[in-house]
Amino acid sequence: MEDEIFIIEDFSEKIELMRLYYKIIGDGKFVQAIRHFENGDGFGIDPVSCTFSHEYQPGEEGYFGESGVNFSLQPPMAEIEENAIVDYETFFKYLIEASEDYLTRNPNDKDQVEACLEIIKHKFMIF
Repeated sequence: MEDEIFIIEDFSEKIELMRLYYKIIGDGKFVQAIRHFENGDGFGIDPVSCTFSHEYQPGEEGYFGESGVNFSLQPPMAEIEENAIVDYETFFKYLIEASEDYLTRNPNDKDQVEACLEIIKHKFMIF
């Protein structure tokens, strides 16, 4: 059972996993995560991670396609590894949601977060 992986197909379940990711990384790691994102790098802490498709080559373990973002939940938070693969637009939409939520508690980080979001938007050609 260790090597089992579940790919989430239901869109509402994908959203749930993305929201859980941001909840688990919390305020303490949020800015660190978006700094990684602005460089095109994934970020994770046990038991969640977020990776970008360009971080893997075809045939490499973890490869999930030529574009998109994979949010992953690992045991013990899930029975088996769960993956929610979304396009860049969906990733960005829920990153904005998480950013707005974060800024309600951390308004002094507004300029920094907005600058990161602008870089991420351009890096992944989201219009």
